[in-house]
Amino acid sequence: MTVTGGRRLSREERREQLVTLGLRLLETVPFRSLSIDDVAARAGISRSLLFHYFPTKRDYLGAVVCAAVDHVLDVTAVPEGTSAADGTRAIVTALVRFIQRRRDNYVAIIRSGRSVDPALEEVVDAMHHTLSLRVLESIGVPDPGPTALMLTRSWLAGVEEAALLAEKSGLRQEIVIESSLVALRSVSGIPRPPATP
Repeated sequence: MTVTGGRRLSREERREQLVTLGLRLLETVPFRSLSIDDVAARAGISRSLLFHYFPTKRDYLGAVVCAAVDHVLDVTAVPEGTSAADGTRAIVTALVRFIQRRRDNYVAIIRSGRSVDPALEEVVDAMHHTLSLRVLESIGVPDPGPTALMLTRSWLAGVEEAALLAEKSGLRQEIVIESSLVALRSVSGIPRPPATP
């Protein structure tokens, strides 16, 4: 199907449509099993036309992962004028809610997708790096050293895991958010190691 509402899709609209289809399919299909033929069929186009928009399957999967990462960063952006404490809470709340609302998609793309290709690993790694910097800035550490960044990245991995395990554990969303904030205070309170001579 090359038209929508009686008009042809532009190149960008078609690319967006194909990426959105990939995101939806990954809610039920393992990342490694995502079929280009299936995506093309659902879009009503040929496989060769899909490759006109994305030269290789790797390019297509990369676009899907980038779109998922961009969405995570958009929903966890701190609103302008938010206080530091409220900013930290806003980031954690948005991340936990997103993971729990889009659990299958998050696991399929952010967890599984990163293991498929080193380039995809870099995209997801950059997302975690950006989230960690946002959190550190919100707690008053705008220029973190390697230790603070490492500890925050570890804490962030714990938040993701807690959000994913909460339902199985019977924990309410509010408990996951509050526990994550308490854990962050502990991590951010760890003194910097002394400088080596």
